[in-house]
Order: sequence, then C-alpha cells, then structure tokens
Amino acid sequence: MSVRALFAVLLLAVPDLALAEAVEWRNGRWFDGMTFAAGTRYSVDGIFVASAPAAIDRTVELGERYVVPAYGEAHHHGIDSSDGIDDKVIVFLEAGIFYVKNPNVIPDLLTPAVRAKINRPGSIDVAFANGGITSPGGHPVPLYEYMASLGVFPGLGPEMMEDRAYFTVANEADLERKWPRILAGKPDFIKAFLLFSEEYEGREPLHRVTDGKPHRGLDPNVLKSIVARAHAAGLRVSTHVDTARDFENAVDAGVDEINHLPQPDQRFSADLSAYVIDEAVARRAAARNVTVVTTASTTERLSPSIPAEWLPAMRANQAANLRLLERAGVKVAIGSDGIQGERRFVTARDEVRFLARHQLLTPLQILRAWSVDTPRTIFPNRRLGALDPGCEANFLVLNANPLADPENLHLIGMRVKAGKLLPQMPAIVLGR
Repeated sequence: MSVRALFAVLLLAVPDLALAEAVEWRNGRWFDGMTFAAGTRYSVDGIFVASAPAAIDRTVELGERYVVPAYGEAHHHGIDSSDGIDDKVIVFLEAGIFYVKNPNVIPDLLTPAVRAKINRPGSIDVAFANGGITSPGGHPVPLYEYMASLGVFPGLGPEMMEDRAYFTVANEADLERKWPRILAGKPDFIKAFLLFSEEYEGREPLHRVTDGKPHRGLDPNVLKSIVARAHAAGLRVSTHVDTARDFENAVDAGVDEINHLPQPDQRFSADLSAYVIDEAVARRAAARNVTVVTTASTTERLSPSIPAEWLPAMRANQAANLRLLERAGVKVAIGSDGIQGERRFVTARDEVRFLARHQLLTPLQILRAWSVDTPRTIFPNRRLGALDPGCEANFLVLNANPLADPENLHLIGMRVKAGKLLPQMPAIVLGR
C-alpha cells in the first residue's frame, strides 16, 4: 500500500472512533481573536465546554504551544470530481485547512463516491455553489465550453455546459424561468458573476478575453433580483468581481460575499484607477456585513507573462484596498482561486504566504482572516472560528507563535477535528 493510500485509510477510520469522549487539552496558549492566553480547555463529543467534565476520558498535553482555530479555503475549484480526491484531502488537511468553498462546480461530477470522501470528521468539509449565474456568453461560459471541447469533463460536451457548469440569465424573465432548476440542484450557496459591469451603465468597459471572447457578467439589476430570491430561499450569495465598480455594484445589490479583490492588471487600466475601492463603498460593505475573499495572488499566478515592472504598482493597489477594507471593518477571508490543471495544486496556504511576503496584511490580520473569518464565511451556520464553549473542537496546535512570524502558521504539531486527533500526514505536492 502506498503512503498516500495508507493515510487515506487512516483518515476514513477517524469517524469510527468512539464519540462522547471527554478530553482535557492541557497547557495550551489559546488564540482569543487578538492574542494568546495560557490555560487548559475541555471538549465533550467534539464540542468545547465551559468547565471540566465530571470524568475525563483522555488528557492531551499541548506543551504551551499555540492553539488556533482550523483554517479555511474560501475560494477553490479543486474538489470538483473523483480525480485525485484522496490526495487533495491530504493536501488540505496537511496545510491545516479543514473547510473548503467551491464557488463553481458541475454537480454531475460530485458523485456519491466523491461525497462519501468529504464532510466527515476525518476529512475536509466542503460547500458547493454548483453552477454559477452569469450573462449569456459571459464568464465563465467560454472557459467551460473550451475545457469541455478538450474532454476535461468525461461524458459532458460543450453543448451540455449550460444549466450545469453555469446558468445564463439576461433579464428577470430568464431568472424566473431558471430559478427552479437552480434551486433543484440544492446548492449550499449561490454564485453570481459580475464583471466589467460599467457596460450596463453606458460606459466603455475594460475587458479581459478568454478564447477570443471578452469577459462580461450579469446586469447589476439582475444581481439584485438574484440576491432577493436567494435570501428568500435561505441561501447566501457570493459574487465574482473584477473592477472597483463591480465591487460597488455587488455591495449595493446586497450580496453576502465578494470573491476577489478588484483584480488590478495594467493590461486593462494603465493607472489602475479602475481597481481602487472607494472609502464610502468600503464602509457600506462593513455595515452590510459583507465578507471579501482575497485571491490576491491569482493574477500573478495565472498570468506569468505579466511584465515584472508592473508588479509593484499592482501589489500597492492590493495593499491599499486591503488597508481600506480593514480600516472600515470589512471581514476579510482567505481564498486562492486554486483550479484543477495548474502546474501545482495550490491552496490558501500559498495565498497566505503571498499576503505575508508582500506585507499586504499584518500577522494578526492574516491569522484572524484565515482561522476566524474564513471558516465562518464558508459555514456561517456552524460555531467555527473560535475556541470558546459551544464551538466545534476543530483546531491546530502550532509549534511557534504565528504573531511573531506568519511562517509559523505552517508549523503544525497537531490537527484536531471534532475533538479527535488526526494522524500526522505527509507534505505531498500535487502537480501535472
């Protein structure tokens, strides 16, 4: 049996261990959202409790190491089929990532065999949007049609992408007609695409191009209707944006989460003015409890031909936007926009290292974003992102202080999910 297969078997075995176990987690330094406080805490049946149970089944010595809530990945496309699923689970767990949000996936490929591997105590928990909502011909329509033409999705050709990989909606009548099918897929949340929305205001939009076709997205007025319908159905809305005007339109439409900072790129705006978030808009986002998913590394990672001399201005734009969001009190979550088929399987760990390397966030801001706000935007109805009584006992024990050096976020000595210590696992690298 290979090393990877052995760890997959061990992880699957975790749920079969006895539940209702009372555990004493002794001598830890526990993250309280701002700093670390020394002490001992207790969990029963995978939930933190306020005081020591009458009987302790097991004591785990933490050795005064640093305890933080488990990390999340708020934007990742890699859990999309059975392809490499066991290895991907190990990659996420090894990085301390227990929660993953996939904002666009073909539900046909999420077979019962795939679902049996996730959303269980010994694995990662994943939320899916199914196919996102965009305009006719808008992003990601050309991308999925192209990938389907290459045979990327077994048994599904380009003509089968509509109402699977995406739903195209031009107006309210289209939305009325397609909404029942969107809900029939039982998405965990709704994904909408808003790109270069200036064109709906009579302004010449900036445009990226995929396969010769310009990127575009929804009419902002249609997005407002999507948000109203989704909220009536008890579903949150995550919206892909590109420009700062998209960001503003998304906030004003009432979305719950914005995927991507405005993505600065001097190929489309030489002075990057189209990517500067307005302070008043940031304040509105905070007041409406919008979470912004970073994906700051995406443009550079997926566009390696960008001239090196452009990068300082792009990073400065991202840093300024993040500082503005933090000052306004906007919640920031970590996402990598990792996709299947990249040269290397990236995760939020790569995004965190990018943010730290270029000083786009402080060590405390990175820790809060990754361990507090990211889990909560993925699973808002669960008690995650804290180590308090009533919260799920899902946490990491770090061997060094992450507030002293963000690289210490990756020095993981223990991984605990549902109050169970996960097996140590190898740091594998997936690539093509």
